[in-house]
Amino acid sequence: MKKTFRVAAMLFLSAASLNVAWSENNVVSPELGVIRGRVVDAGKHVLPGASIYVENLKTGVISDMDGFYTLPNLKPGTYKIKVTYVGYAPTEMTVTVPEGKTLEKTIILKEGLELQEVSVKGVFTGQRKALNAQKNKMGVVNVVSADQVGKFPDSNIGDALKRISGINVQYDQGEARFGQVRGTSADLSSVTINGNRLPSAEGDVRNVQLDLIPSDMVQTIEVNKVVTSDMDADAIGGSINLITKSTPYKRVLNATAGTGYNPVSKDAQMNFGFTYGDRFFNDKLGVMAAVSYQNAPIGSDDVEFEYDRDEETGEVFITDAETRQYYVTRQRQSYSLALDYNFNPNHKLTFKSIYNRRHDWENRYRISYKDLDAAADGEAKVEVETKGGSSDNRNARLELQQTMDYSLEGEHLFGKLQMDWGASYARASEDRPEERYFNLKQKDISLDVVNAGTRFPYVTNLINTREGEWEVDALTNSNQKIHEDDAKFHLNFELPLASGLYGNKLKFGAKYVRKSKTKDIEAYDYKDAYGETNTDYLNHLAYQVRDGYMPGAQYKGTDFVKKEYLGDMNFASMEGERLWEESSGNYDATESVTSAYVRFDQNLGKRHQLVLGLRMEATNLKYSGWNWLKPADGDESLEPTGERKNNYVNFLPSVLYKFDVNDDLKLRASFTETLARPKYSALVPNVALDLDDEEIVIGNPDLTPTISYNFDLSADYYFKSIGLVSAGLFYKRIDDFIVDQRTRGGYPGYEDVNFKITQAVNGGDADLFGVELAYQRDFGFIAPALKCVGFYGNYTYTYTNVKNFNFEGRENETGLSLPGSPEHTANLSLYFEKKGFNLRLSYNYASAFIDEMGEHAELDRYYDAVNYMDLNAGYTFGKKVKCTVYAEATNLLNQPLRYYQGTEERTMQAEYYGVKANAGIKVSF
Repeated sequence: MKKTFRVAAMLFLSAASLNVAWSENNVVSPELGVIRGRVVDAGKHVLPGASIYVENLKTGVISDMDGFYTLPNLKPGTYKIKVTYVGYAPTEMTVTVPEGKTLEKTIILKEGLELQEVSVKGVFTGQRKALNAQKNKMGVVNVVSADQVGKFPDSNIGDALKRISGINVQYDQGEARFGQVRGTSADLSSVTINGNRLPSAEGDVRNVQLDLIPSDMVQTIEVNKVVTSDMDADAIGGSINLITKSTPYKRVLNATAGTGYNPVSKDAQMNFGFTYGDRFFNDKLGVMAAVSYQNAPIGSDDVEFEYDRDEETGEVFITDAETRQYYVTRQRQSYSLALDYNFNPNHKLTFKSIYNRRHDWENRYRISYKDLDAAADGEAKVEVETKGGSSDNRNARLELQQTMDYSLEGEHLFGKLQMDWGASYARASEDRPEERYFNLKQKDISLDVVNAGTRFPYVTNLINTREGEWEVDALTNSNQKIHEDDAKFHLNFELPLASGLYGNKLKFGAKYVRKSKTKDIEAYDYKDAYGETNTDYLNHLAYQVRDGYMPGAQYKGTDFVKKEYLGDMNFASMEGERLWEESSGNYDATESVTSAYVRFDQNLGKRHQLVLGLRMEATNLKYSGWNWLKPADGDESLEPTGERKNNYVNFLPSVLYKFDVNDDLKLRASFTETLARPKYSALVPNVALDLDDEEIVIGNPDLTPTISYNFDLSADYYFKSIGLVSAGLFYKRIDDFIVDQRTRGGYPGYEDVNFKITQAVNGGDADLFGVELAYQRDFGFIAPALKCVGFYGNYTYTYTNVKNFNFEGRENETGLSLPGSPEHTANLSLYFEKKGFNLRLSYNYASAFIDEMGEHAELDRYYDAVNYMDLNAGYTFGKKVKCTVYAEATNLLNQPLRYYQGTEERTMQAEYYGVKANAGIKVSF
């Protein structure tokens, strides 16, 4: 820790010495003035990314995401200012800066005209805010505004992200859950709220669950694919920054109400949203509050298969098969509040908060066919299982995930020195109270397997839980609590050093983040108390696999124990046996990251900009867990591992260059160094040893962070009629990526046992090369009448090659791809918008990619290619009060979530959701 503070102090002293040296040679006049304000349109909507240029000084600034701008260090006098914005007429004005004071100036832009006097309004008018913000960034950034998000049928942030170039998403119950940026797995990117990284509500990963946050709660989605030194460095793929709704310039009042239908649940869905914002006390106090509520009864039809490999012959064979029926009710609640208070033009406080709460009430009915490789010998097993919860939780397994983020920030201007600071608290949690399973088993039977080794094998035998020799194999009740708490503090300074065509500025600061995470699972089995031969359950059976089961009618159902019977059980009056294995993954972890940075921005004439940066991040870790031992002929045990510590420091340089060929064509080049820290659960120094199943899971506290050296080239051309064509190349040299290594062998004290051993390891290095292409424009350039029709499309190609593969037993393999890296991703949308009516057809594609590496290449798990098609329409009417009636249908191609093993024909999982439909009304006052 002392070393960390010494390094931080050195960076601050260096920055301070630069400031002192500059001050000694340049006496700061107390008469200098400042212009500050906000850029808005005629409707008083804020305009982010506007260019404010001072003609006299040949220098300028860009308005931020809330439309604010600051022009500091101005001598008293009169200045000519030019303001430009895509889709608006350029505005020129003359302002007089008073001596030693700050002038507040609101800039109002009007709708623009093209040279031929053709109105710029078209299908992409709502996207111009995002395009302006993207246009003026130094790094490679994709920005999507709330206007654009609202034009797609996306219920959560994950679904909205899949429309962005270079982003792929992975699904859960038909909704996007994790985002992958630029051909990297989800754990190599970060998700932030207003610049602060969100903690994860799940116990085993750092990945943020994007389906927790409704899409209508975010003002802007900003994907930074090139990070600068003043940003957190844990973003190898990129940083997904969700900007919540900010305080408005004028009163805002919006409401949404809708409903929908899902073919699995066949119940109605409800959607409600409300936003209110205004300013008070002579505009000193701004308030913005928003609420979103979604209640979606959904479900899925799922089949799953497991395979193994004969060590002698290399033959891969099927071992297990499952038929699963899911019924889920997913309820999302989200609340946000933003406040700002302007003490005077030079000092402002901002408070932002968002709270997200998702209930998942799930019932799962599963038929498992086990030991199918021995089915012909009459040694197979069948299990029939009901998954549910207590009667207090709708007789369903409740997964309650919550995230919250509260931040207080200040912005201050002291002469020419700008300072901002912030303190924030974030928490993520997952609670699963009284999760229950009732499992029936029948063993030593013969089963007939059809199409084994093909895309969809199945068992022809009809299973009847009312007949045959069944026994209660498991009756469990568990409670799970996971929570992560993050506290963050940051302080930044920005000092302009010179103005004019060769103006420059110095920015420096520091940040401290402390994380603590706990996973606590306690589970008991009550089968002995219930009685293995107890047949009372026979009075509480019901058929659950629905008609129209989408994987096919060949997958038969049976009667399952009713969820109400399981939910009404009083386990408090029964004696259960502790399941120590469930607790072996429990841990406590703390992590602190102390960072400091220096950033130097240099203008090289009017059209060239250079940014040099250096960031230092010092990481301090402390973990503890449990060792689980299950002897073949003795009692299980769970013993503490003791604490394990690890500390490391990373210095991360960055160089960014931007060339404005003209106002419309932007060229960018950059080099950055970024990192990704190992997930918490992999670092816990525990050993879970199961002699019955001959399996071991081993933690690895010696894991090192993954480091990436990133090179980017890009060119963007912005059409005056609102649109964009862009192309980019990127290369990443990734060192020490992490994979779960799967091997077989003995273990100290058990050398004669051939265990299946799983341990996370630094798997090697990889080269990642990519190409990004994007195009969006209406067809008005062909003929003015076609301005109502537009096209939005992007395509990303990534190629990865693994080197120095450190995976026991697979060290000599070549041609391996990096896990989590699809080769092709594409998004296409065709728009029609005229006289208030709009219609959009959208298509999303991602190719298959390796998701998890197996003991052998034949056992690698792949996430299959996806093809999604959505359709939405709306009609907007009214002037003072605008109403929009909308209807949408998603997943028109009924794309399943599918994994396969080794080869495309060997299905591991295929989960179907069906087509979903929604309709409703939006009102804006």
